[in-house]
Amino acid sequence: MLEIFGIFAFGRLLARVATAKGRSRGWAALGVLFWLGGELMGMTLGLLLGLEQLAAYGIGLLVAATGVLIAYLVVKALPPLAAGDLGPAA
Repeated sequence: MLEIFGIFAFGRLLARVATAKGRSRGWAALGVLFWLGGELMGMTLGLLLGLEQLAAYGIGLLVAATGVLIAYLVVKALPPLAAGDLGPAA
């Protein structure tokens, strides 16, 4: 249950950082996906390595924390958009 509150709080933080740079609040989805995906991949890896469930969950939390850090650094490193700027031309 506490993890759900953490995911929402982290999503709001990423949305706040992104909007301060003139970006979409959709960047919050990156953090949520990295958190949940990292947790799932880490737990799966732990179980495939033959670890007990609690140890596998610990691996999942470590991988999720790494994903959270990466998502935060990506959003924090986004350059701010000027008014009317649509980003780099394709």
